[in-house]
Amino acid sequence: MGCTSSKSTTPSLLGGDTKSIEEGKAAWEEIRAAIPRSKSAEDKEHRMVLFKKFDQNNSDKLSLEEVYAGCVNEMHLDRFTTRLHTILQRAFTKAKSVGKTAGGGEGSSAYVGYLEFCLVLCYIYDYFELTVMFDNVDTSGNGLINYQEFHDAAPMIGSWGCIIYDIPAGWKELDRNNTGHVTFDEFATWAVSHKLDADGDPDKSA
Repeated sequence: MGCTSSKSTTPSLLGGDTKSIEEGKAAWEEIRAAIPRSKSAEDKEHRMVLFKKFDQNNSDKLSLEEVYAGCVNEMHLDRFTTRLHTILQRAFTKAKSVGKTAGGGEGSSAYVGYLEFCLVLCYIYDYFELTVMFDNVDTSGNGLINYQEFHDAAPMIGSWGCIIYDIPAGWKELDRNNTGHVTFDEFATWAVSHKLDADGDPDKSA
């Protein structure tokens, strides 16, 4: 094994100095507050309100573009990333896939009903976090992680809960097809398997 799971006491959105860490923690608090994911009565009501606001034509279903418009106009999630549309597309697709597998898919693959919308919100948060982690490691910004970037990011990855004791072994585990680079999907699979947590979300430790 190239790394060992270990929860950091101060996980952060951004790597770097203390100021960045504090800014990152504050940003995650805002994101967490903006996305109602819990089973509380308050969050359930919030989800219903958002669905109605997103559903401008009262069709009881939402397209990806309607979800995007709502996330920008009602939730203002575009404040936190320039890649919001990509995050929403992944969350939308995942929600439709899970809904279909569970036998609860709601109609066309181009739309989500209310129950799938609730899943979309959960996956938006998850992909938000994975995208932030990937972007922090992919310092070149080319959409791929190479060995040097992984090597340099080892301390930051450790703060997310995976202490890498053997970097070459960790890289081999991540780059399973030995291409010399890692895509977002490959990184996301690896990050989920190691339960990486960049935001310090208390819901995940419950």
